[in-house]
Amino acid sequence: MNRWRPSLRARLAITFTLLVGVILVLVGVATNQLLRQSLLAEIERDVAHRAAAFRATPPDPPYTLDTFGARDVFLQVVGPDGAPVAKSASLGDRVLPIPDAARRGEVVEARVGGRPLFLTAAPLDAGRQIVVARSPMTTYGALRTLRNLLTGIIAGAVLLTALTSWLYARGALRPIGQVVAAARSVRDSRDLSRRVPQRSTGDEAGRLVETFNEMLAELQIAYESLDNSNQHLRQFLADCSHELRAPLARIRSTVDGLARLDDPDTGDAAFRSRALADVAADTDRMARMVRQLLILARADAGATIERRPIRLADVVQSACRQAERMSNGVQLSPPDDHHLADAVVLGDADHLEQAVLILLDNAFKYTPPPGRVEVRAQRHNSQARIDVTDTGLGVPPEDRDKIFDRFYRGRNARPQPVPDSASPSPPGSQPSTAEPSSCSPPRATAPPSPSNSR
Repeated sequence: MNRWRPSLRARLAITFTLLVGVILVLVGVATNQLLRQSLLAEIERDVAHRAAAFRATPPDPPYTLDTFGARDVFLQVVGPDGAPVAKSASLGDRVLPIPDAARRGEVVEARVGGRPLFLTAAPLDAGRQIVVARSPMTTYGALRTLRNLLTGIIAGAVLLTALTSWLYARGALRPIGQVVAAARSVRDSRDLSRRVPQRSTGDEAGRLVETFNEMLAELQIAYESLDNSNQHLRQFLADCSHELRAPLARIRSTVDGLARLDDPDTGDAAFRSRALADVAADTDRMARMVRQLLILARADAGATIERRPIRLADVVQSACRQAERMSNGVQLSPPDDHHLADAVVLGDADHLEQAVLILLDNAFKYTPPPGRVEVRAQRHNSQARIDVTDTGLGVPPEDRDKIFDRFYRGRNARPQPVPDSASPSPPGSQPSTAEPSSCSPPRATAPPSPSNSR
């Protein structure tokens, strides 16, 4: 069972209200206590001052004790035996007590008739004493009024603080609510183009909205890129399945033809040789496609390639030997050995050979016989360069910037679904811009080995 928890704005408002309420209560209590002590100290000083004045100028009988005219000031004269001799009319029938501390001249608090009094005594002549008392009831009433006023003020301030805190918290947290609403909207609609309106940029909420919008933009770009990649992948798989089906069908038909040649009377050695060569060529083509798919899968898995010094001439010669089986009537011109005789580069021999085979395969596919494919090799500024040119269809200008994108197929390639032209380039190779002509020469370059470059 989930426990109910107040919202963040409610918690902020409650916290601010409690904090302000505690501060105001402490201030009110401190103010009341300080004022009370100050007023009561003033009453004690007044009582002591009046007693000192009577002591300095003692009255003579008959005593006139209503000289102050204050209803909260009481006077009483007692004889040597402690019996009252005279008292002010405001006392009535009440008698002021004389505690021992008051006889010593101290101001003490006593209760007479249920009323608190501050009193002290001062000696007169002939063993008599005058008792001076004052009631703090007026002061207590003023303090009570002050406490009631402070209570009302504190209560109003707490309510105002609660309302202000709630409104401020709601306004301050509104961007967070907008972010939550936008996130839910994106989750429900799968629309990554939605954005949170940004009204402020300098505070934390503004930076949160800005960061969230940037995240949505990056997710939108990533999603669109992934969607495009999936579309190209589906097209690639369709082309790949079609490309694999064609050689398999040829192999199957060739095998059937060879099976019919088992009869010695109908045997044809030349036909058998050509059929086996066709099977080998189709097998090589399928093996290359499988290797390309394996390279692509390893690249997606984050596999690293160990670079080693290799002789580039051996790689090119091996690729040209394998490419002769797929020429299909197209003339292949391999490079001269002396151009790369001493070229040693850093790379992986299998991947570089596969890159050259991809270029040659594309050249043979889109060069009708009796065309020509030429491989040129040269060294330039400590780099080895391999150019593959052909007399075929070429690459249209609108496709030249995209032919090395993953799974991309140019306009000329779509009538013949062959995935090799869109295969990813192995590490160490890069495309160059072809001249605008009917022949588009792909080019691969490789860095030299630091220990074997010459």
